[in-house]
Amino acid sequence: MTMARARTLAEEFRSGRMLLGGHRGNAAECPENTLASFRSAIELGVDVIECDVHRSEDGALPVIHDHLVDRTTDGSGLVRDFSMAELKRFDAGSWKDSKFAGERIPSLDEVLEVAKGRVGVAIEIKNLPLPYAGIEEAVVAAVQNAGMVHDVVVISFDHRSVKRIGELDAEITTGVLEASRPVDVLRVMDDADADVFCPHWAAIEPETAAEIRDAGKLIGVWTVDDAFSLAWSKALPANAIYTNKPRDIRP
Repeated sequence: MTMARARTLAEEFRSGRMLLGGHRGNAAECPENTLASFRSAIELGVDVIECDVHRSEDGALPVIHDHLVDRTTDGSGLVRDFSMAELKRFDAGSWKDSKFAGERIPSLDEVLEVAKGRVGVAIEIKNLPLPYAGIEEAVVAAVQNAGMVHDVVVISFDHRSVKRIGELDAEITTGVLEASRPVDVLRVMDDADADVFCPHWAAIEPETAAEIRDAGKLIGVWTVDDAFSLAWSKALPANAIYTNKPRDIRP
């Protein structure tokens, strides 16, 4: 039986302590976006695990980064062209190391089950460049069914998806992903009705961070994998950092 977390993820973000996020789990040591990777990150003490969500041919929510299965499995083709059962037949671990042979592409439901009562979950909707009709409704339903509305943050480079999540359930924390520096960060966030600004760590500086904080918003940066990016994230300061190396990187 899982125990209820003492605080919601939104409360943790605002606690004054920089949160540690496992980017695709413990991607440095395990095959990314697998249950082995997420369990390893949790064992290493992360506060949040980050995962990427697509939609399968039969409407399920497979957790995998790319639109193609080719890089991280022994299969080939677009995620959207397979059912969840077909995706489960691919080996998603051997490409990383033979000891991970037999790891499978998990569903979002499985990831939420692993995390529940232990850590928060950052769910990235991979809706660009190939869109998935109804993916926002499916993600919200999965989060609600898991009883984790207050334990997730849903993020995306597709800011329309972010806005849609908020329309479906205003209690879910949302964030906009950005790889560059918008001219007007707050306008970008307001347009998507987002709670968190999620830039690459090098695409934000302390002045913009202060503007975001003054507006009552949050900052989560990626991908913090070395001493320099960690020092910069602390200088902002960010509310959360996401790393591929949760064993080595500590806020």
